[in-house]
Amino acid sequence: MMTEEYLGILEPTDPLYDILASRAFPYIADPVFHVSRMSRNTVYKYTEEKTGKALIGKFFDTGAGGPLRRVPHNNEYENLKAIRSFGFDTPPHFVVRPICRERKIGLALIEEFVDGRDLDHYFKEAIHKGRNTCLKAKLSELASFFFALHRTTAGSSCVDLNPQNEYFRKILDTLCTDGIVAAPDRDKYLEMRDIWLDSDIMKASMSGIVHGDPTPTNFIFRDNGDVVAIDLERMKEADGVLDLGMVCAEVKHAFFWRTANKYTSEPYIKHFFARYASHFSDPTRVFREITQRNPFYMAVAEMRIARNRYLDVAYRKKLAAEALQCLKFGVSLLQ
Repeated sequence: MMTEEYLGILEPTDPLYDILASRAFPYIADPVFHVSRMSRNTVYKYTEEKTGKALIGKFFDTGAGGPLRRVPHNNEYENLKAIRSFGFDTPPHFVVRPICRERKIGLALIEEFVDGRDLDHYFKEAIHKGRNTCLKAKLSELASFFFALHRTTAGSSCVDLNPQNEYFRKILDTLCTDGIVAAPDRDKYLEMRDIWLDSDIMKASMSGIVHGDPTPTNFIFRDNGDVVAIDLERMKEADGVLDLGMVCAEVKHAFFWRTANKYTSEPYIKHFFARYASHFSDPTRVFREITQRNPFYMAVAEMRIARNRYLDVAYRKKLAAEALQCLKFGVSLLQ
């Protein structure tokens, strides 16, 4: 769950004030907005005092008041609108509602704030309090969300694997620069990548829209079973197993990091795949097919997590090594 740092009340003279008042609260006379900074410096929460309703504001990164250096939320407004147009604008599976944007003040997006628990909360509950059934229930709800997303947006063309080729090399370069992957091992990763991306099983997979960044904090779970997706800035067309593999990597990491045991996550990963496959007319076939492709996407996601410099170096090395083992093990499934 994102942390919040209270900053005070938004001044009526701030150009953002009129935008929030007119676009989100036109029915409130003289609204008062309490401002909190979220865990990222480009993300803020605005809570209207009279109604208690909250909004999230995302801004372009301008550095120290200079020109735009990067645009992390550049496409998110359009992405949210696009996915909602597919029917993901009502419970139980939907994406957060975008309200407006205003580039001239660096505002990339104003969206509704959705209250609930994220997946990391349920990881902690399972690991520290033994609430395993609850975590499995949330993974089942997430599997249903992904089934709905992937089924609704499924295309009729084979996936383009070139972006995966480039992304793999980019992550590997970072790991090598940081000393997480030793120089002599670099070619081992690249060899595995080439085997995977040259395989008929990967090439034959169909393309559709994927969330693209299904980290534990990017899905909000409500007590009534609703699943709400946020942070769609990396939405794209790809193999739906990309989303599944990233979730499995996050499950693996959550348990490996907190328990030092990389095997405790396995029942949850198997459960997640089984629940996703259960929505198809032939669950056994689908389970086999997605678990064949999963090791590549899961390994890439593990490498991605290993890039995080807030993690202990020794652990980052273990996670990167686990990714290589995942790639090697999965090759046997390609036959």
